[in-house]
Amino acid sequence: MEQLFYKLLELLIEAVLISGILGYFFLKREERLKRTIEEEFKKRDTFFKAKVDYKRRSLEELLGPIMMQLKRSSIALDTYKPNDAYREAILKQCNETIRNLLLTKSYLIPTDLLSKAADFLKHYDGWLQHYHQIREIENNKEKPFVFTHDFPHEAEEKFLSKYEEYRKVIKIDEKLK
Repeated sequence: MEQLFYKLLELLIEAVLISGILGYFFLKREERLKRTIEEEFKKRDTFFKAKVDYKRRSLEELLGPIMMQLKRSSIALDTYKPNDAYREAILKQCNETIRNLLLTKSYLIPTDLLSKAADFLKHYDGWLQHYHQIREIENNKEKPFVFTHDFPHEAEEKFLSKYEEYRKVIKIDEKLK
């Protein structure tokens, strides 16, 4: 009987030791898994923050100012009359501003808008060259309007669409409420 008691005690001690060792290894494995998952989430969080920060900067420094200049030039065009130097100066300023934004903030242009940005640049460079030729070189005040008739409406739509998309991603309208 005593021998049975010692055998049971020996088995119990072995079981406690084995379960302790196994518990230790499982705990270490679980800690490694937890660290791996935390690191993965940190990487994803960093990537997500970088994407959101890029969109915020693009919105603040490029898309927002371009949208306002497009709106301003649209208002000027709606009230533009023959030989209206004031409205023409507004159009020139808007065109120069948009062109300069595209050139100086080109790193903030979303890649899917690069070809549309090129369309804007082509139009604004052409319009500004035409304006310079007529109003500054020829000093022609008789010509009633300065137009090139090649405004890239599709580019305007794509830029507006991207502007609205970024506002939704950043949830600007929700923050204003």
